[in-house]
Amino acid sequence: MTKETTTMLLTLVFMAIGILYQVAIGVIYQRMIQQADTLSGTDNKLLKQCKERFINCYKLNGGVSNIPVFVDKYINRIRVLGMSINFMKHLSGQLMLAGVFVAGFGVFSGIIEGHRFVDLLPYYIISLFGIYLYLSAMSIVDMPGRRRMLKTNLTDYLENTVAQRLEHGIVEKEKLLWELAQEKSAKAERRGEPEIKAAEETSGQEESVREVVKAPVFSQEEAHELEEILRSIIGNRV
Repeated sequence: MTKETTTMLLTLVFMAIGILYQVAIGVIYQRMIQQADTLSGTDNKLLKQCKERFINCYKLNGGVSNIPVFVDKYINRIRVLGMSINFMKHLSGQLMLAGVFVAGFGVFSGIIEGHRFVDLLPYYIISLFGIYLYLSAMSIVDMPGRRRMLKTNLTDYLENTVAQRLEHGIVEKEKLLWELAQEKSAKAERRGEPEIKAAEETSGQEESVREVVKAPVFSQEEAHELEEILRSIIGNRV
């Protein structure tokens, strides 16, 4: 394999991979946008992860104060084969630049070796055609526009569907817990009524016994008469 062929192949490979990264970004965003409106029945792993994280965060913190910020953070954390979408975008541009650089190196080597312009023309054609395809892919993908559309769809679904369902579920749970507490307290009161009555009856009996004990056996006059009789008897004996 000659040096010219190797340079040409490297140029084609770098540019092709750069364009494929742009196409992959467009496909990922497009699938997520199409399925973002029906997150309840979607089979998209990235959207399922977003929904599960939102539900967990909502339950742990008692709500999500700023849903658009939550969606932005999630989109920034999206990983495909260990790479974020922003990294894929920058890598795509770097690969295109690498392809153009390799093509320029081929042209420079050809000029030094005294090749004719016709021999160097394929490098120019490949470079221009590759750049055209890359720019076309970027305009079709429209990464900022698709990102905004995806954010809008996710925010709308999480805010108007998932959050309302979770809030309704929390209210229903609190209502159920309150009803259970009321029912439990009512049962406790019902169980305590016989005990209270028994305690009242016992205390009443104790008070009546105390009154009987405290009540004098003889009246004051009878006691005085009894005392006089006892004194007379004792005096006679003496």
